[in-house]
Amino acid sequence: MHNRYIFLLISILCACSEVNAQTVPYLVPEISGPFTHIFNPNDTRKEGDSAWYTNDHTLIKGADGSWHAYGIIHHLPVRPWDETRFFHASATSIRQAKWEDHGYAMSARRGEERVLWAPHVIREKGTYYMFYNTGNMQKNAPEYASWGQLRLATSKDLFNWKRHDRNPLFSDPGHARDSYILQYNHRYYYYYTRVVNETDLRSAVAVRTSPDLLHWSGPKIAHVQPYEIYWGGDAESPFVVRKDGLFYLFICKAMTAYNLTAVYWSKDPEHFPIEQLVCTLPVHAAEVIFDEKEGWFITNTGWDKKGLYLAPLKWKKQQ
Repeated sequence: MHNRYIFLLISILCACSEVNAQTVPYLVPEISGPFTHIFNPNDTRKEGDSAWYTNDHTLIKGADGSWHAYGIIHHLPVRPWDETRFFHASATSIRQAKWEDHGYAMSARRGEERVLWAPHVIREKGTYYMFYNTGNMQKNAPEYASWGQLRLATSKDLFNWKRHDRNPLFSDPGHARDSYILQYNHRYYYYYTRVVNETDLRSAVAVRTSPDLLHWSGPKIAHVQPYEIYWGGDAESPFVVRKDGLFYLFICKAMTAYNLTAVYWSKDPEHFPIEQLVCTLPVHAAEVIFDEKEGWFITNTGWDKKGLYLAPLKWKKQQ
């Protein structure tokens, strides 16, 4: 009889949880205008015998009001483990139609950094912090769930970047990569792509926390997709937005469909249940940007697009 009451209580609590999830007034992001091709690397690059592309990237507003973009750049055919440089483009306004090409912000250090992947830049107390991935130096690293290294570089002017002497900050299985930093409640949350663990190859987003951007906690799995692949490819490019008291996780489900980003809501920045799907958007490696004057925007890029695109975004109440 005692076990029966416990089972009944658990059932009631689960049912209440489902009702609460269904009645939370979350918002739905919606692409609200055409994409503008703000950066085409083929306009200024002639080396190589095929088209240049960009991929995972970051946008940051400088202290002078200018906008800067950094990200993966290479040319076809696609060979991710040959992606060893970051592009740098800038604009005086988020709505500038064509951004200025500044060449390469960083290049991988031979013998130490195998690749340069998926940077994310934030500004704190007059210093810009760039978090990025450098892969794994083992010869067969591309062929298994190798431990990707997450690193840091800093800058005062957004042009000259210095690698931090604490590198690598940490390393995780499943080609750990695709950094994103959220600041909330006097803490920093570091989200990145990986697998659940070395034997559970489901695609996942992990999160670590820090009081100072240098000392990071151990990892916690914040979101899991059922697709199994040793590089965690169905939970790429995590990006988290805090809006109106809720958190929204954007992930690129590149294995399900290359140009597909899924959005999940949560009250907890360390836990995004797969059941709490908000919507999907037809974009790859998206970043969500807010400009105080111009509002919200979303980016789109990838191997198939010859550069970086930007479109306006709006948040709607759920129907």
